[in-house]
Amino acid sequence: MQLINRIIYSMSSGFLICLLLLAGAVTAKGQRLETRVTFSGTVQDASTGEKLLGAAVYIAGGQVGTTTNAAGFYSLTLPARDSVRLTASYLGYQRTTTVLAGRQTVACSFALATSNELGEVRVSGAADAPLERRVEMSTLQIPMAQLRQLPALLGESDVLRAFQLMPGVQAGREGSGALYVRGGSPDQNLTLLDDVPIYYVSHVGGFLSVFDANAISDVRLLKGGFPARYGGRLSAVLDVRLKEGNKQKLSGTAGVGVLATHISLEGPLKNDKTTFLVSARRGNLDLFSRLASARSSGGTSVVGYSFYDASAKVSHQLTPRDQLFAAVYLGGDRLFVTQKPQTIAGPQGELRYQNGSNLRYGNALASLRWNRQLTPRLFGNATLAATRFHYENGQTFRLEDRSAAGPLSENSRASFTSGVQNLLVKADFAYYPQPAHHVRFGATAIQHAFTPGSNFFTSRSSAAATDTTFGARRVGAREVAFYGEDEIRLTARLSANLGLRAVWYWVQGQSFGGVQPRLLATYLIGEHTALKASYASMQQYLHLLSNNGAGLPTDLWVPATRRVAPQRAQQLAVGVARTLPAWGLEISIEAFQKSLRQLIEFREGATFYNSSQNWEDKVVTGGQGRVRGLEVLVQRKTGRLTGWVGYTLARNERQFQQLNQGQWYPYKYDRRHDGSVVLIYALRPHITLSTTWTYGTGNALTLAQGNYNIIDQSYGRLSGDASDRYLYPEAEVYGSKNSYRMRAYHRLDLGATFTKAVRYGERVWRIGAYNAYSRHNPYYIYYSAGANESYYSKGQKQLYQLSLFPILPAISYERRF
Repeated sequence: MQLINRIIYSMSSGFLICLLLLAGAVTAKGQRLETRVTFSGTVQDASTGEKLLGAAVYIAGGQVGTTTNAAGFYSLTLPARDSVRLTASYLGYQRTTTVLAGRQTVACSFALATSNELGEVRVSGAADAPLERRVEMSTLQIPMAQLRQLPALLGESDVLRAFQLMPGVQAGREGSGALYVRGGSPDQNLTLLDDVPIYYVSHVGGFLSVFDANAISDVRLLKGGFPARYGGRLSAVLDVRLKEGNKQKLSGTAGVGVLATHISLEGPLKNDKTTFLVSARRGNLDLFSRLASARSSGGTSVVGYSFYDASAKVSHQLTPRDQLFAAVYLGGDRLFVTQKPQTIAGPQGELRYQNGSNLRYGNALASLRWNRQLTPRLFGNATLAATRFHYENGQTFRLEDRSAAGPLSENSRASFTSGVQNLLVKADFAYYPQPAHHVRFGATAIQHAFTPGSNFFTSRSSAAATDTTFGARRVGAREVAFYGEDEIRLTARLSANLGLRAVWYWVQGQSFGGVQPRLLATYLIGEHTALKASYASMQQYLHLLSNNGAGLPTDLWVPATRRVAPQRAQQLAVGVARTLPAWGLEISIEAFQKSLRQLIEFREGATFYNSSQNWEDKVVTGGQGRVRGLEVLVQRKTGRLTGWVGYTLARNERQFQQLNQGQWYPYKYDRRHDGSVVLIYALRPHITLSTTWTYGTGNALTLAQGNYNIIDQSYGRLSGDASDRYLYPEAEVYGSKNSYRMRAYHRLDLGATFTKAVRYGERVWRIGAYNAYSRHNPYYIYYSAGANESYYSKGQKQLYQLSLFPILPAISYERRF
């Protein structure tokens, strides 16, 4: 396998260099033979001024065109002619056409009106664009308007849950919002918020993502065929873009539901050159948990859970060619248990004590970006950002002894902390020499600071004081990357995206690095069919050690070190895409194969909080993974009935020399069959009905296959037994790792959205039901002797299942203005 990988690497690198040299020669020759003019500008929403990412801009007939970048910018260079008929289109918007003089370079921007503003119109989209310019594969995008109409857990729309309904993407457990993409784990997903990596992406123990749908303008997921501009992860890229703010007027939304309350506000600040966005959301669960816990405990303790996220963004147009952005994101979760002071009366006095626990974790991010149109053909973007993930689990104890022997008091606190901080500087450029080429290049530098896990203990009493810290030390690392890619049309039917990414990583005096080739090709068969293939080599210089149980997250982000090598992966995919205009359908079928190396996992029995060992001593290294799959997606984006049907057939396996006797075993989230059906129906102009149904093979896990007793008299006597018999502790016998399967998972969700125009805006009611037929899906399973027998009885133990969510009705109210 290593020999094959080296051959592929050498061939792809050499082929890429030759093609780039050929592209430069073709470009230079074309510029010498004929006079060319450039049309450039932006495409934006006519009502808000929001830039539209991925909008198509092309000349009449759709033979030559391009798409906008993340800043809504396009550049199209054409041979000089008397006039040019230029069209812009985007899904959900009315396409716009303009006629321009074709003898000189012209700046031309488009403002597209949404279909809602124009009544019954034909909604045009990416299918209008020249198909050969859409050199992408394994890319998923869900319009935000469609995402808000999907049924949601407790009425809260969620970005990650929507993508879980797509082929090749699955959730880990019932209710989880994590993304397991093509067999990878959540830490292998690069999540970007306005081009800046963010680490922890879930609230409520994984049930809700940190992204407020009201603050997002665009989101897309890349499952494979990664362009060279993305790096640092192995499985997927989730690219999330915050809104810039409404340029036309002050607007906003406010809503309340069972799960959360949210509010957002956006608008212009000064002469349409400066806009702002402010969005905030807070969880409502603690309002219920405080009352319920106080009542159930008789007022002795209070349990609460809350979460929040807040985003703010300011955009300023410095000049017609310069734009400056400043963005901030804060988000966090808190689970706390507080016990009221308890008093124990004794013959010598009174003893008062109180304890509590507090779990906190969350993200913080700040970024400053500068976009500049350097020339009509060259666009640049510079970013400076800082980001942090912090985790803390703490316990407190207070004691006051008022006995006759003299007063004694003690206050103690213990906590476990973990986290990672980044300081990032990056520059990205896009160059459009001619329609046959779209060149991107850039560089990124990151300073990492990891705190894999530290324990703090302090104690203050009337007799003594203790203050100590132990555990893993802070680890610093540096990462530098350069990339270059060319989206090139080789022939009238064959187009490709060719790229190289070079990375260097330094930690603890050790350096890692390498060159990662990326190849993506599209070949047209007729007007409506395209064959696609991609190859990508990736490296990842950090690992995530996660709690595999069913509790709240205890995630340790740890770096690649001298003892723990970086993760590596290669992915090869082939597919076919076809559009059926008469039916409004898009069909895609993709087969992929992914190999992973240098994976790590906790040793059997290792725990987070045992800090007598360094984390590097708690893991097994050198793991391998292999994933193979077939994905089918049938999608309809226009008309009163929209939605998709997705299906994935896959196999996902792991292998460690120190686990399972060195044999390959199914990964815990290996799912042979995974399918979904999503339907959205516009019953009336202001009433939308939606339903989703999902099915998946049960998760793999390891269960004991038998047990036997161990004679150990020190283990203890049976309580109250006059025969002086001893307990015989049991040892359990296990077979192959993850050789047992849970029951299959399936669920039906229903939703309805009612919209009505009111004074100063619009009101929206959403009702629905999660798990509408109340399927008892397994969350985890366990052995028990039953209600009428002791665990130590000789009766046969039974296997029991815990189900998390029965049918859950949902209702939420939102006001837009």
